[in-house]
Amino acid sequence: MSEPTGVQTNEGKMATDDFITRTYVLPLLRDEATRNRLIAEHRANPVGTPPRNGRPAIEHSEDLIRVLDKFRRQPMVGKLVTVCKKYFADYRIAVCSGVRGEPLKFLEGSFSSEEAAEHAIFLKRIAAILKQYGY
Repeated sequence: MSEPTGVQTNEGKMATDDFITRTYVLPLLRDEATRNRLIAEHRANPVGTPPRNGRPAIEHSEDLIRVLDKFRRQPMVGKLVTVCKKYFADYRIAVCSGVRGEPLKFLEGSFSSEEAAEHAIFLKRIAAILKQYGY
């Protein structure tokens, strides 16, 4: 049996994603002042706010959108997700197995709002990407 090809192992996507991460995302996260600004912006509005009752939508900055898009492109294997156990009271963070039908693995802790859980995931993803790229 022959070795898998680059197409089969998705090398093109992986190389492109690595280039985007190193060129556009890591400079934002490596700089402490920029990273703290993005964290504060995300804490204030983790999931965005749609337009309502004549008020315009509250959108994230271009830099935060760039970082969030990177996090959203992650493969499902090991991806952190928010799970609502009880509306407005109990939100948990779980890890996806990447295999349809397999149960999620729940992390310790509970959050009182979806926003708090989403922000906790954001912080974990920042720490993980900085560690992955040696920062």
